[in-house]
Amino acid sequence: MTTAAQPTRQYAVGSLVHARGREWVVLPDSTAELLVLRPLGGADDDIAGVLPGLETVVQATFALPTPSDLGDQQAAGLLRTALRIGFRSGAGPFRSLASIAVDPRPYQLVPLLMALRQDTVRLLIADDVGIGKTVEAGLIAAELLAQGDARGLVVLCSPALAEQWRAELYGKFGVDARL
Repeated sequence: MTTAAQPTRQYAVGSLVHARGREWVVLPDSTAELLVLRPLGGADDDIAGVLPGLETVVQATFALPTPSDLGDQQAAGLLRTALRIGFRSGAGPFRSLASIAVDPRPYQLVPLLMALRQDTVRLLIADDVGIGKTVEAGLIAAELLAQGDARGLVVLCSPALAEQWRAELYGKFGVDARL
């Protein structure tokens, strides 16, 4: 007896899926025929390959929070610390956040999200003075480098700002830039 092959569904890199009774992050080496996955909270040793045509793979879903889930400031601090530690394994949605020396404001993540949705990143960041354009650009650069989607970056700026950019990239994002 022959059966028609199940249609394979392509999952985007970084998306969360449920397979083998747990949640996973889709890694860059994945194809439609073979998903390379790292479990949430797992390390590189826990990476597995899953064949979507032979195993059940669905988009991961999580229950919405309820008012009883609220905690106090101490619980929020513990959650933040746990998230930063968890990001170090690279299983979180952003691989670079645990290795940077800034706490981005929520609006500074918007350009990062916009950049990650583009096949070829082309983004002009033009905000008012003091809003955090350097942080926004650094977040994008650090994330693309951490994900392996970029091997380097070029910053074009006036010579008067070159040393400041170099210092900011190294001090805040761990990017060792050369002038």
